Amino acid sequence: MEVNQDEKQNAEFDPIVTGTADNALIDAYERGDEYAFELLYNRYRRQLYGFLNNLITDRSEADEVFEETWLRVIERLASYRDEGRFSAWLFRIAHNIFIDRLRRKKNFVELDPEEADAIAVSSGSDPGHLSHSADLAEAIRDALKNLPGDQREVFILRQQDLSFKEIAEIQGCSINTALSRMQYALKNLRRYLQDVDHGDLL
Repeated sequence: MEVNQDEKQNAEFDPIVTGTADNALIDAYERGDEYAFELLYNRYRRQLYGFLNNLITDRSEADEVFEETWLRVIERLASYRDEGRFSAWLFRIAHNIFIDRLRRKKNFVELDPEEADAIAVSSGSDPGHLSHSADLAEAIRDALKNLPGDQREVFILRQQDLSFKEIAEIQGCSINTALSRMQYALKNLRRYLQDVDHGDLL
């Protein structure tokens, strides 16, 4: 399926408004339609940029990882198979690039080992409700900077509506470990934000 002219015209006003599925855009790009990749890029660039800027405290490094991620996507798009959501594949590439950069730094700290026991996360602990409070938004962003990298990443990926299975694949750990990291992230956020929300929202 090629991206039709109506979609291109609509995209001039809003490049994300299109009914074309991700894999159809990828197929079109592989057949030589460069505009199909532009639509795919515009569909996910804000999600990716938000993910990286919450994950990486250095803005310039986040920008570099963002650019490198899209270059890597272009290189590997031909090998992409529709085994899940494109966003999960995209975030996994970004995650791997960031980890590789950390490993090249002398002050790299290894991530915590996998937790032995599974910790269930109740539906009431889903972080999605946190975003509803404008008053807490800035405090949450500041608090996230205090979390260990693996916990911060799990929390951010859940904000992107990824499942724990997808998060576990991105982080290269078990689902139990991803659940455990989420539980610790919420516990630490409650502690950091105690003076802000008095325990009512977290």
